Amino acid sequence: MQHTQAREGGPPPYDHVFVGERRSRRAVEMQVTWESGRLAAKPLFEALRACSICPEQQVFLNNYREGEGPFEVDDDALARLRGFSLSGTTIVALGRRVQRELARAGVEHVALIHPAARGAIRSRERYRAHVADVLGRRR
Repeated sequence: MQHTQAREGGPPPYDHVFVGERRSRRAVEMQVTWESGRLAAKPLFEALRACSICPEQQVFLNNYREGEGPFEVDDDALARLRGFSLSGTTIVALGRRVQRELARAGVEHVALIHPAARGAIRSRERYRAHVADVLGRRR
């Protein structure tokens, strides 16, 4: 998705920017991104729709450069996030690694459990409830 600047004094062009880590090896092999709505995006998109949030009208970024090995912050993504934050768009950090990095970088955000997390949160109903609670939307 392309970022457009908010009109001065007007509302931000997007409600939320969802920030993940980097594409998994499987996502790269399948040539899918967050916008594809597959893999980890599927339960997130279902939860957003249950909260009356249209995923296609949100922005999805990864905070780290693609590739194997250590996680390296993508400076371009971080700059875009700062711009979105200044425009009033809500930054939603998916998972603890991203949450720690955004806090370290001084980017205000809300914390959401990553949609690929393990354990009880994998239940569709529990994940939908979590997303609704965090984003302040009732189902």
